[in-house]
Amino acid sequence: MLIQCTKKLLDELKVTPVEQAEEENPLLSWHANMLKIGRYKFLVLCNNKNRYAIVLYGMKAKDKKNVDQLIVKAISEVFQAESIKEEIIRGYLSMSSSLTFTKTKNRKLVARLNKACEMIYFCDEYLDPNEIIQVQMSKRVSSMLVGDGSGNYFYPNEVMYQDLSKFSDQL
Repeated sequence: MLIQCTKKLLDELKVTPVEQAEEENPLLSWHANMLKIGRYKFLVLCNNKNRYAIVLYGMKAKDKKNVDQLIVKAISEVFQAESIKEEIIRGYLSMSSSLTFTKTKNRKLVARLNKACEMIYFCDEYLDPNEIIQVQMSKRVSSMLVGDGSGNYFYPNEVMYQDLSKFSDQL
């Protein structure tokens, strides 16, 4: 799985980015950024294919050391909460068994990530301060209407369902 991080996030995680040799499947690629709201930090992941967002909250130093396992766990928990079949989740995670952290390359995808980050401010009532993986906030952000830049609009969660359905047919 490819995690394309902003410079801010790479510095925060103290991760050295890998040079991106080849373009991965956009469904298995995510852009990521770190936000600070008040004294808490949010890690926001945005899928490159469908703009589905996953939010992590209040990460501490020990969580940053295990960020790769935390991201995989977050994807699994949020997909389970979206009622995605367990075998599809396992297939998705097995296809993306190792995480590769790189720099962002595409300005359009960074702009989409920034829009997902902006939506966090509107979903503060879904914040669970006792959990790192923000399942309800992730579901809410991903169910908000977004534009595709050409006058059409869609819901990222519905497109993610369709993409995972096509993906499961390939398994």
